Order: sequence, then C-alpha cells, then structure tokens
Amino acid sequence: MAERESLLLALLAPGSIEAAVCREQDAIFGEHGLVSAIALPPLVPIAFLGRGLQERGEGQELPRGLLGRVERTVRAPYRFTVAGTAWEAGALFLVLDSGGVWRALREACAPETGGADLFPVSEGFFLGCVEATDAQRESIHVKANGASFSSVSLALVSILTPEAGADWWREVSYTVEEEKPLRGKRE
Repeated sequence: MAERESLLLALLAPGSIEAAVCREQDAIFGEHGLVSAIALPPLVPIAFLGRGLQERGEGQELPRGLLGRVERTVRAPYRFTVAGTAWEAGALFLVLDSGGVWRALREACAPETGGADLFPVSEGFFLGCVEATDAQRESIHVKANGASFSSVSLALVSILTPEAGADWWREVSYTVEEEKPLRGKRE
C-alpha cells in the first residue's frame, strides 16, 4: 500500500500535561469509539509543511535549521493555559491560550507551508474526533481544567498515512524526527 508522509510542525507538552491530555483522548475513545481521538499523541499542531518538503525521498534531509529559526521568533517568558474546547473544521481541540506564542510560531514557518493538510490546525491540543456524528459531538465532554505550563518542545513530526482513503486515522504511524526545547529570546 502506498503511503503519504505529512510533515507537521508541532508543540509537545511536558509529561504531566501530556498524561492529562492522553487521559482525555482515551476517555473519548472509550466512551464514543472515535479512533481519531487516539491516533496521534498529545500535540499542538502549528503548521503542515509544504508539498516540496513533504515529498522528500528515502534518506533525504529534513529542512535544516527550521526549528531554530522558528524558535527564535518567540519572546520569553511565556505561559500556556488550557482554556476550554472548540471544534475547528470538524476536529476537536483542547484550546490553549499561548499569549501569542502559537501565532508567532505559525507566522514564522509560513514560508514553509502549503499543500494539503492532513487535519485542521488550531491553537490547542488535537483531540481528533473527525469521524464524530452530530449527536456524538454534542455528547463529548472534555475536562478543561485551566492547567498551566511553560515548558514545551518544538517538534517536526512525520506522519505516515495511506495514500488513498479518507479514514487516515485508522492506519497511521508517526515519528518525531527532530525536537528542540522552546526557549525563546529574553527581552
């Protein structure tokens, strides 16, 4: 079966926050059977990289220096706060208030973006639920407890899915290709 690689620039949270989001993903899957809720680890998607970068051949290099260049656009100190849930283009997100950090990262990688996105990106943890019916959407409740954190990593994630078919979350694998702690520049 032919595979499609999507390269995603994302934020990865510290272990305690990751565990809490993972519990919510597992609860959605357990209560509603929505596989897309558990298809990927807890991550905050920033942008899918352009088709030219996505179609790299076996053994080709990833974009050099991208994480460092993007990371330098963030001003420290910063804080992320869980601010509720929202549906974005058919996907559920655990919304974050990043104080402008997410937008700065998204704008910094804009020259690298383009092409088709695998799923929508939004300022929050991707909880999937893309296959949910309207009735399921109304019955999904996520505990958005106002958790706050300041330690994150910027990551380049390779996501492999079948070339054809709309249900990408049923046969998906991912690899964190590169990761860099988000430090930001001090003012």
